[in-house]
Amino acid sequence: MRSTLLLPGLVQALVVRLAPVAGAEKNLSSPPHPIAARAQCSDAGLATKNCRLRLYVQPHASAVFSVEGKEVKARFSKHDKTLAQAELTLINRPAREDSLLLTVTDKKTGGSRLVTVSLVADKVAETPLVFIDNPTARHRFVSRIATGKQPKSAMFISNRQVILPLLDDNHVEVIDIVTGEIRRLELPAQYAKRGGFVESVRVPTRGEFWVSQMKAAAIHRFAADTLEYRGTIHVSGEWTKVLAYDAVRNLVYASNWNSADISVVSVQELKEIKKIKLGSVPRGMAFSADGNTMVAAMFGGKSDIDRAGRTVLIDLNSQKIVQTIIAGGAHRHAVRLRAEADVFAVSDMAKNRVYFIKDYQKAGETKVFANPNTIVESPDGKFLYVSCRGHNNPKSFLLKGPDFGKIMVIDLATRKVIEEIEGGNQPTGLDVSPDGRYVVSTDFLDHALRVYERLP
Repeated sequence: MRSTLLLPGLVQALVVRLAPVAGAEKNLSSPPHPIAARAQCSDAGLATKNCRLRLYVQPHASAVFSVEGKEVKARFSKHDKTLAQAELTLINRPAREDSLLLTVTDKKTGGSRLVTVSLVADKVAETPLVFIDNPTARHRFVSRIATGKQPKSAMFISNRQVILPLLDDNHVEVIDIVTGEIRRLELPAQYAKRGGFVESVRVPTRGEFWVSQMKAAAIHRFAADTLEYRGTIHVSGEWTKVLAYDAVRNLVYASNWNSADISVVSVQELKEIKKIKLGSVPRGMAFSADGNTMVAAMFGGKSDIDRAGRTVLIDLNSQKIVQTIIAGGAHRHAVRLRAEADVFAVSDMAKNRVYFIKDYQKAGETKVFANPNTIVESPDGKFLYVSCRGHNNPKSFLLKGPDFGKIMVIDLATRKVIEEIEGGNQPTGLDVSPDGRYVVSTDFLDHALRVYERLP
């Protein structure tokens, strides 16, 4: 098992075996913990020393730094949109001083963060991210945690543990967002070497969670309590991605991107028992309260780039499409909301919209930022979170685009956007903890997980 120490806000580049942070369980609804950083120091004389400190700051354009009320000048480098690395020189610090408190303030918004700087390090440590929240924000940045390559999705299996499938890596990770501990879930070599892990789903009747691997047309099973690998289910589709659990029939549905169909997997028998032919490129799935129907999001028609996607209604008794609810676009994710029995939300990456569906008819829409990906509802039914990847690079979505993505917060009572949280390069995976306290999103191209806390 690998683990890492997460000091709040610290960007970890390596996963090493360390103890959890003391006091990590404290209530974060109090003023935010200072972000921890380490400076490299050298003696300037018998009584003083000079130290060099590096921080990533977002947003950086109007950031100012101060120690004991006195401004400290910073030199910025490694710019990436609104984020940049700041290098500060702390001169003539008392030789015996082992730490100091640095304040980073955004002059534009008035927001600020405190940084506890250790002055005893003999070398430059990993560079922490100092994210300066807007003072009016309903959600507060907690930390950014480095992950494996291309974290595709995120799913809580407890109030603090997150499952992270990695698209361009050879394993799946489980991250404790409070302590920063990372556990690497190993798979048999024939699967690990292929990569392409995409999404996950909880399967409560087996006490498991399952993870899809598109390059192997496989679904891997893990114990929810011990995290042990329990086996693999093969499906006959191509590029298996989204998994959805049907609690009424105790089935898992797996959407197959390239073969344009959905595999129906028996949880009891642990095998594919049927396929639903679609003729369109499938993605997200959500079920009616009575379990008789599925609302399925189609990303494309004949291809995944033709913008001829749609949202359809599937009768789960006949397992056939019976209705097109919304036509056109690139429909990506679907969820059933808690407010009423059968109200759904669907994201459209082509038209930058979230659609609301009631009585299997479109009942409204909300405009969001570019390329809305995952949508998830808060447990209390008040908010709908949307991870928007931002505008694509014209050459490839696997290259950084012209802007950072955002996490949009929609008030479900009014269906209006009430908050925009700036993320990193392509926020993709998204989830809310079962207690509603934490929101996590994956920075797909930055290989990181961002953690936010919802304020009272």
